[in-house]
Amino acid sequence: MSRAPDTIAGGPDSPRTPDSPDSRLTPSTPDAPGRPDPAGSERDPGRGAGPSAAADPDRARRLATRLLAPAALLVIVVVLASSTPAFATGANLVSVLSAGALLAIVACAMTVVVRGGGIDLSVGVAVDLAALGATALIADGYVTWFAVAVGLAFGTLAGVVNAVLVTLLRIRAFLATLSVWFVGTSVQQLLTDGGAPIYLRRPATPDSFAAIGNATVLGVPLPVVAAVAVAVAVWFLLDRTRWGRVVTAAGEQRTATRIAGRATVPALGAVFVVAALVASIAGILLASRSYGFVGGSGQAYVLDAIGAVFVGATLSRHGRPNVLGTLVGVLVFTILSNGLALLGVSYYWDGLVRGAVLLALLVTASVLARGTMGPSLRSLVGRASR
Repeated sequence: MSRAPDTIAGGPDSPRTPDSPDSRLTPSTPDAPGRPDPAGSERDPGRGAGPSAAADPDRARRLATRLLAPAALLVIVVVLASSTPAFATGANLVSVLSAGALLAIVACAMTVVVRGGGIDLSVGVAVDLAALGATALIADGYVTWFAVAVGLAFGTLAGVVNAVLVTLLRIRAFLATLSVWFVGTSVQQLLTDGGAPIYLRRPATPDSFAAIGNATVLGVPLPVVAAVAVAVAVWFLLDRTRWGRVVTAAGEQRTATRIAGRATVPALGAVFVVAALVASIAGILLASRSYGFVGGSGQAYVLDAIGAVFVGATLSRHGRPNVLGTLVGVLVFTILSNGLALLGVSYYWDGLVRGAVLLALLVTASVLARGTMGPSLRSLVGRASR
């Protein structure tokens, strides 16, 4: 009499042969390429995690890089507020915003050019030419609207020359705008008998012109309102229009954009014209605020504008210049200068402190972004030097 089998076929205790289907589907060792081993993750924490585990450090670095400039701004504000009681007052806040308004406008102009893969060293010339044109006409008795229009056109002329040099003659933006800077500075000196300032007598200055740089709207200085309006307009142009998309693509991948059939030459030429027009607005505000023109005043904004743009680029996950980040960079520089003045620190330390902060921010951003955003930031610096 035959004995019944002790196990059910296919059960846990059933014998398996090499030809058994169950043996083929279920590997005898956890490393065999069959059904995944449920305990594999316990033996090897890195195994089976996939790209998500490797992406977590990258994501953390990207987030840290984007928060670097706002965090630095917060630290500066906290330190200054605890160091001097005069800093955290409403009057000083208005003073900071008013002092940074013109720099914000010039930095927005620089953002447009750097977004297109270039650099513009002549934005200060556009500021000066606009201020010179408007001041000279007001001094000669012309009406405000005409003086402002001529001043804007005079300043924008620098951008037109830049556009021709860069897009038609194929001169690198750095060299072209440097040349316009030299020429524009000499033009100012020639038109003012060697750079003599032009002062407007306040009683004789039209109220409409004086109000441009000195009036307030609900307690907020008009230059601050103008800076906000300019920032919104530049943001809209760069991020919400087809022209802005072409400029961004051309700035990052110029050859690929041209092969794709995009009209890069007109778009990049317009970049310099728009930047000069925006900078000219700052020139009109400067002439009205100071009741006159002093040669070379616009050049004081150029380096700070460049620094603000590159600080602000760290806020973008692509290392891309953007208006919001530029405004954060402007606040960093403006608040630093204001705080040092309140602390009684000599003016000669101002450039050293701002330069050290800028260097620390950029180096930290580069270290944090290494292997993730690093190539984008390096390419941004490379494009700007062209």
